[in-house]
Amino acid sequence: MEAWIKNPILVILGRKIVMSFTAKTTSLRYAIPKFSVFLRFFSYSQNKNAKSNYGFDAIDDAVALFSRLITMHPLPSVVEFNMILGSIVKMKHYPTAISLFKQMGLRGITPSIVSLSILINCYCHLGHLGFAFSVLSMVLKRGYQPNTVTLTTLMRGLCVKGEVRKAVDFHDSVVAQGFLLDEVSYGTLINGLCKIGQIKDAFEFMQKMEGLMVRPNVVIYNMMIDGLCKDGFVTEACGLYLEIVGRGISPDIFTYTCLIHGFCSLGQWREVTQLLCDMVDKMVSPNVYTYNILIDALCKNRMLRKAHDMCNLMIERGQQPDVVTFNTLMRGYCLYNDVDEARKLFDRFVEWDIVPDVWSYNILIIGYCKSKRIDEALILFNKMHYTNLVPNIVTYSSVIDGLCKSGRISYAWQLFSAIHDDGPSPNVITYNIMLDALCKIQHIDNAIKLFNLMFERGLTPNVLSYNILINGYCKSKRIDEAMNLFKEMRHRNLVPDSVTYNSLIDGLCKSGRVSHAWELFYAMHDGGMPVNVISYNILLDAFS
Repeated sequence: MEAWIKNPILVILGRKIVMSFTAKTTSLRYAIPKFSVFLRFFSYSQNKNAKSNYGFDAIDDAVALFSRLITMHPLPSVVEFNMILGSIVKMKHYPTAISLFKQMGLRGITPSIVSLSILINCYCHLGHLGFAFSVLSMVLKRGYQPNTVTLTTLMRGLCVKGEVRKAVDFHDSVVAQGFLLDEVSYGTLINGLCKIGQIKDAFEFMQKMEGLMVRPNVVIYNMMIDGLCKDGFVTEACGLYLEIVGRGISPDIFTYTCLIHGFCSLGQWREVTQLLCDMVDKMVSPNVYTYNILIDALCKNRMLRKAHDMCNLMIERGQQPDVVTFNTLMRGYCLYNDVDEARKLFDRFVEWDIVPDVWSYNILIIGYCKSKRIDEALILFNKMHYTNLVPNIVTYSSVIDGLCKSGRISYAWQLFSAIHDDGPSPNVITYNIMLDALCKIQHIDNAIKLFNLMFERGLTPNVLSYNILINGYCKSKRIDEAMNLFKEMRHRNLVPDSVTYNSLIDGLCKSGRVSHAWELFYAMHDGGMPVNVISYNILLDAFS
């Protein structure tokens, strides 16, 4: 504040604004900024080390001050306007910043390179890349030199839109014109390439950095390690880890977590243990995310006791479990068909001040349904509505499946119809559940109507959808209709599996068309479909 009081120019400017407050009133929403906002703004404008929204508490304050400055005579410099625009961008109000920039143009304020860079940033965040590149053209026409941040922003905008190849081409063109890029620029491209699975190209970019005297930092190495691990190249990722250490770069928690995730996915526990020891040596503490990965891997490998021990260790080390931790352990117990232990964990959420999410409920509901305890699943399902949690399609599909398997098909149909009209739209899985239930009670014609409704709703039936109906037709001795569906699925480029063939072979044999069954058997074999023992048994039964 002292800096503002000692600056006579700012004092005069402040007086002009205060006088303009009393000179006229306006009905505009943002017309009158608080005087304290004005003081803070100019105090921050004099402090180059200030790291905030220049003293603005809300978007309204920033816009109100802009509205005052834009009506002053003479106008303040573009620098003050840039600071306001910058603060609005930090608050993520990109459309507002664009609108105010346009007002500057109407008042004849010539934008600086900073103004135009802010505008490019706004358009990129909004996904309007055409406008962003138009502003870049304006920058070049005015003789300005775009800085590294602006060029990186454009590359990031392209990557976010999925136009990674265009981002690479843009990189090549700006480098060819002599513009310098930094590790953030290359990190943006490497991250984009890794996300689309172009690990080789990402690695080449990392090598290209070296040639341009830009050294990869730990963030860039982490991107590469993460990409390699996700693609299953864990050994190569480990090689990069050794390179990091060899270069004197300190691996961070993200480095270790990526590698641990990669080795856990392969079940290589010795390597996981070695990495955990390395973390201890380098005084890098596992975080909640690291522990969750370990707990998840242990649960998936049916090492539930060790998963529980890992959770206890996590607590001992001062890391509080989160909803993901508990969900993972609950899912592990449900894999063991121990839904009661999963429920005990669910009831401990309150003890840890953790709010269950939709997936917490889904895990338990699925567990109850698989254990044929549909009533308990329904109680939990109804409880969701009282906790302001909105069930998703997984929730509904699980409950519908449980109802169907417990013989309550009319109740399942009511629930299915309810979400059809008002709720999360049923997906192919939901339809398949209902198709299977209808076929099992031999309501094949109703199943066909439902099958046709899938097309009307814009859904594409999968192989399982056809298998359910083909099996239903065969059980109802309607073999010709089953064969027509078989032809239809091939026409739709769906590849029949062994279940499809076995259903048809069984149906043909039971209807006395054994020669046709053999033809289909040979077609199955010639088409490269593995012939299993079920296929042979069906044909042998036909001759017994």
